[in-house]
Amino acid sequence: MAHFSDHGVHCSDPYCRQQDFLPFTCNACNKVFCKDHFKYSAHSCEKGLAATDKRVIVCPLCQVAVPLGAEEDENAAFERHAASDACQPAPPPPPKPRCPVQGCKEKLTSLNTFSCGTCHKKVCLKHRFEDAHDCRPETCRAAARRAKGAGAGAVGRTVLEQFRRLVQ
Repeated sequence: MAHFSDHGVHCSDPYCRQQDFLPFTCNACNKVFCKDHFKYSAHSCEKGLAATDKRVIVCPLCQVAVPLGAEEDENAAFERHAASDACQPAPPPPPKPRCPVQGCKEKLTSLNTFSCGTCHKKVCLKHRFEDAHDCRPETCRAAARRAKGAGAGAVGRTVLEQFRRLVQ
């Protein structure tokens, strides 16, 4: 029969000293314990939860995580953060564009936006047809301005040249 007296580790609890072949090491005090004494409260760990406690609160003004010290009150941590220069309230988000059709309150998103090919207005899907919104074809000057604003001056010139040919 095999003797295992030279294998395993004894529990660090002074009243236990049980030999354990699969011991636990406390991550706060780095002592070795058996399954009955590995919890912080079971072996009266001096560091215990204070060493591993990493709590934060989120500032409602700037949405930054503010760390809480050991036994520190949440309100005191918030006051400390708000008084520092680190707390900069975030600017309000810009309002979402809405459908330009009179009486429509639909917010335009990437999924429900339609760009009209005739008047180039961005409308909701309900008003995507030309008869459902105030659709007027762009004039050549407006198209040229839009093309120059997009950085395509050559395209604007070709539109004007086409218009001149039509007029003649």
